[in-house]
Amino acid sequence: MGARMRVASDVGGTFTDSIAYDETTGTITVSKVSTTPDNRARGTVQGLTRAIALQGGTGSDVVYVGHGTTTTTNAVIQRKGAVTAFITNRGFRDILLIGRQNRPTLFDISVVRPEQLVPQDLCLTVRGRLGPGGREIEPLHEEDVREAARALAGTGVEAIAILFLHSYANPAHEQRARAILEEMLPGVAVCISTEINSEFREYERASTAVLNAYLRPVMHKYLASLRDMLGDADEGLGLAAEKPVMVMDAAGGLMSIESARVKPVHTVLSGPAGGVVASAHVAALAGISDIITMDIGGTSTDISLIRNGHPEITRTNTLETVPIRLPVIDINAIGAGGGSIAWIDEGGALRVGPMSAEAVPGPVCYGRGGTRPTVTDANLVLGRFDDTSRLGGDLGLDIAAAREAIRREIAEPLGLDLHAAAAGILRVAHANIVRGIRVVSVERGYDPRDFALVPFGGAGPMHGSPVARELRMPRVMVPPTPGILCAMGQLISDLHHTFAETHIAAYRADGAEDALRAIHALIARAEGHLDEDGVPPERREIEVKIDVRYIGQSYDLPIGVDIGAPTFWADLPGQFHAAHAARFGHADPASPIEIVGLVVTGIGRIDKPVLPVLPAGTGTPAAQAVKGSREIHFEPFDPGLPVRAHVALIYDRAALKAGDMIQGPAVIEEISATTIIYPGDVLTVHASGNLLVEVAQ
Repeated sequence: MGARMRVASDVGGTFTDSIAYDETTGTITVSKVSTTPDNRARGTVQGLTRAIALQGGTGSDVVYVGHGTTTTTNAVIQRKGAVTAFITNRGFRDILLIGRQNRPTLFDISVVRPEQLVPQDLCLTVRGRLGPGGREIEPLHEEDVREAARALAGTGVEAIAILFLHSYANPAHEQRARAILEEMLPGVAVCISTEINSEFREYERASTAVLNAYLRPVMHKYLASLRDMLGDADEGLGLAAEKPVMVMDAAGGLMSIESARVKPVHTVLSGPAGGVVASAHVAALAGISDIITMDIGGTSTDISLIRNGHPEITRTNTLETVPIRLPVIDINAIGAGGGSIAWIDEGGALRVGPMSAEAVPGPVCYGRGGTRPTVTDANLVLGRFDDTSRLGGDLGLDIAAAREAIRREIAEPLGLDLHAAAAGILRVAHANIVRGIRVVSVERGYDPRDFALVPFGGAGPMHGSPVARELRMPRVMVPPTPGILCAMGQLISDLHHTFAETHIAAYRADGAEDALRAIHALIARAEGHLDEDGVPPERREIEVKIDVRYIGQSYDLPIGVDIGAPTFWADLPGQFHAAHAARFGHADPASPIEIVGLVVTGIGRIDKPVLPVLPAGTGTPAAQAVKGSREIHFEPFDPGLPVRAHVALIYDRAALKAGDMIQGPAVIEEISATTIIYPGDVLTVHASGNLLVEVAQ
């Protein structure tokens, strides 16, 4: 049998990571290339081609492509989406402008509101009104819709978002308005709110619909370019048109490339999702179910908490102050990455980030014109890398330039020696990351000491031990191919289709029949999408959640239920009270509750890569696993003590075997990342390929 390769790529701000998995032999190869900002599809194809070539394969061997991208996220951050118009009910033209009364900095009178996605002159209104239950109060005035179309013609509008009040209960007005606009404005993408979100809270629904419209032309162009390059036999992979190309969504699932073109908002914040899914998978192979992930890339650190093997999912998030009401893995992103710039503020304090050197020009040591020192430069100066290191296998490092930048920008202004200044950069970066981890753990009632820290991304394994030590976390788990883990997640994730509807009603003991009727309607929608994806019945799963709150509360908690259990409805109040107590520390079983909404997720299970099991070792790494040694400067746990130099052995991760133990200090090198073992730490190689580090406290 010939090769059957499943490949995936993850496009980050600095690097594009790719992985190729041969289903026949179980062989895995990876590559890391610089992201190509002018056309990210080009870097994707370059990376995939390299990963495939490492196995002696070609694009004709590929049977599946997974893709994770920051295209939509970057378009929102940089405000480079489509020219978008917004149509709503008369009297509600300013709904996007007014928003909510949330104030990130309550007493800051100098705050400037960010640019809106839709300018006010492109916000139009029409007559027509529905009541909260979906009953028509005033018919849709179709001539108003036609007048809006005529007003928008010739303005350069590329996309239109439509939101009508209470359309979650009756989408007829939105659907008719879309039909009129598509007829009168051919070529303009028209998005209605109910095809994205059928829940109440009109501002969040409007914002999500606008965001989808804003991104649809951008994503359509990008995915068309990607598909063309993948299919190009000369400059791409020569991928056959019938081979599936799947795109990562923000909830940790996959969507077809066709779905991603229509609903690109689902890919916003999806960049780190693949790594979270893959972390849960590989941790389970080592028997670990409770983890905190720490994905450190070139620009940011993305942090997520996983309990019992399942990532935390939220349906409320924001990007650059734009609310998004969709299922998203609960990820806390902070501006601390390998490319984060070290600087001194007006008060003379050392700061790191959130500004980043990104891929271009990159850290000073990349030799691409960067002049400001970064976390990567500090790691190089301290010996975590040396001047013979090759990031991603081919990117050389200029240690002299890194030393000069840190000396000039940090050491001399602060009166520190070179190594103390470099260690200070790492300490500040670690403090930022520790605060980010506390947000997803301590602030939500979880003790980080009960979790293992899973660092990944190109820079993550360098910083796992000091961050864990600061939080008193006893164990660090470094997964296989940590720098490519987000790409691996696209080979592990399943297809997801989630549908949510608002159904507000007081809980009644005899209400199961009504609830089941609405739930089965959502299940039918999910099954229909799985049919379109070609998922066979035996690979399908349906998950059901019911949003519940105490009567009088503003927000709710999702409660997972098994509708096949005869007592699922009777058990719901008890489950809610328990969930409320776990989340908020209190519950009131005597208070009445109400149902707020229903959520159904259709899942299409895909075959997971079978990761290789390492052969057993003797407990001591073989001589050929030792590549040499070098002097590394480590910052002590006590900030009052000086930075000390240690001679650390350097190991080739590919040569390590199950059961091998390594005492810190040590360096574990591989193509996608470098793992630093601090003095006093003890590393054990697990048969699954994970590196388990017991952190010295």
